[in-house]
Amino acid sequence: MRKQCVIIGLGIYGMNIAKKLSEHGIEVLAIDKNMKLVERASAFVTKAICMDITSIDGFEGVPLKDFDIGVVGIGEDVSVSIIACLALKESGVERIIAKAGNKLHKRILEKLDINEIVLPEEYMGIMTANNILKDSE
Repeated sequence: MRKQCVIIGLGIYGMNIAKKLSEHGIEVLAIDKNMKLVERASAFVTKAICMDITSIDGFEGVPLKDFDIGVVGIGEDVSVSIIACLALKESGVERIIAKAGNKLHKRILEKLDINEIVLPEEYMGIMTANNILKDSE
């Protein structure tokens, strides 16, 4: 069965995930409140929706339960990130990956029992250090 992924938040993080997954044949539903980002993503994702997700009610009518994977690419607005994660959890999405903007945001997402939490700057710092260490061997 082909995987399906919903991506909420189309900043640099979410947009790059959407593009890469689409290139590899994954069905992607992309959601953001910014119409320009939605239009950009619509060139390569299965479906793109412009909607306000500042309340859990905003997700009514979106078939989140149909998706295997949910990615929340919202790191700046903790409350919107929590709403998106909660909507995915309540819909029964099996695997949820969420971007955290800081360590407190990460702790909150851990309390929501999110499967994977990414702190992009922390992750890239570790990757950069590993590359430097590998180059100096």
